[in-house]
Amino acid sequence: MSTLPTYVAPMPSLATVAAQPAHRAAAEQELRAGDRTALAPLARVAADWEVVYKIAARREELFAAFGLVYKAYVRAGLSVRHPYRMRVTPYHLLPTTEVFIAVRNCEVISTVSLVRDGELGLPLESVYGREVAQYRQRGFSLAEVSCLADHRQGQQRCIPVVMRLMSLMAQSAKHRGVDQLLIACHPRHRRFYQHFAAFEPFGEEKPYRTVCNHPAIAMALDLSWAPIDHPELYAKFFGTPFPEEVLEYRPIPDRLRAELSLAVEANCVGLACSELEVLAAG
Repeated sequence: MSTLPTYVAPMPSLATVAAQPAHRAAAEQELRAGDRTALAPLARVAADWEVVYKIAARREELFAAFGLVYKAYVRAGLSVRHPYRMRVTPYHLLPTTEVFIAVRNCEVISTVSLVRDGELGLPLESVYGREVAQYRQRGFSLAEVSCLADHRQGQQRCIPVVMRLMSLMAQSAKHRGVDQLLIACHPRHRRFYQHFAAFEPFGEEKPYRTVCNHPAIAMALDLSWAPIDHPELYAKFFGTPFPEEVLEYRPIPDRLRAELSLAVEANCVGLACSELEVLAAG
């Protein structure tokens, strides 16, 4: 297991960014411009059938990923429209969150975020706080699968691409010492996560206000027991290892956090005020 950096960079203050009108105006104009899924040419990294799987680190990669999530969430009625056209949460500004992408022909076609337990806890705790607390009391290292989206042809997902991207996310999680992956998904997606990824429900259906009060159900994947309980599915995630350099820890760079905080503000409708207060305190 690799050792993560022990230094945690200070978080940007939302209040500080907002207090700089010139910087804010320029950033707002740039954030609102352009196609959020288009990328400049990328170096090939861990490519499968002309698809590149990697942890996003460059500005254009992250903006494209957040733009893809925004489109998917608005299409599904899970988010309100706003001029930045990116779905960015307070958790994305933390060094314990990483964004994974699949790229084909210089376009992000799928993305998922891994939010490890950190300064704000986990996103689904706003609904499943008691259940998550029970996992912590048992000594588990937790992370949440968040912001899964893909570029659809009609209504069909490209399942192999999504599964390979989930494989990169799961291998990275295990590489960082995570033993329980949690997710809050719409009940209609429950079968997908059970059938294709061996997640099991641990919380009842509840309204989730950060996705416009749509219903959610909490599910978990035990990475420690998965090879025993679900050997075939475990093999799909871990049977073809990614190279060590692809699994290298890559949080969102410090220089982008203040810029992205503008999009966080636009997405904060329905978020708990205390979450934003923690970030603003820096």
